[in-house]
Amino acid sequence: MTSRQSDFDPRYDAAFQRGGGDGGTGIQRFTAEAPQVVEISDVPAVSHPTSAPPQVWVELERRQRKYRLAAWGLAGGLVVLGLFGLFADLIIPPEPAEPQMNYSGYMNEPWTMRLRYAAPNLIMLGVITAIVQVVIEQMQAFRMRMGR
Repeated sequence: MTSRQSDFDPRYDAAFQRGGGDGGTGIQRFTAEAPQVVEISDVPAVSHPTSAPPQVWVELERRQRKYRLAAWGLAGGLVVLGLFGLFADLIIPPEPAEPQMNYSGYMNEPWTMRLRYAAPNLIMLGVITAIVQVVIEQMQAFRMRMGR
């Protein structure tokens, strides 16, 4: 069966043949001209919000600022106190007469040694406070940008 590509095979629908055509269905594959653009003039113009935050957010920002500054100060203070606690024995050497007996007869540790036990926890708490504060600051900035 030798047939050329331009031959029409009556066994099949014309839409499924090579070089097909509309096959008498009346459907055109391509439109001759572009569709017209209809201008709607009775729709009011959309007003875009300004980039400045609303007055409510400005007032909220002003009231919350003091608490955020206190949180940053707390985070920094905890880290500094933790670092001081790590090196307190080197900064303030214990005096030989300082260890005293407590009520049960055991020797008391110097206060610098007790501070060394708490130092890693203080540093970790300060870093976590700073991370939480960064997240809160970014959420506040995102809300102000979005105008909520």
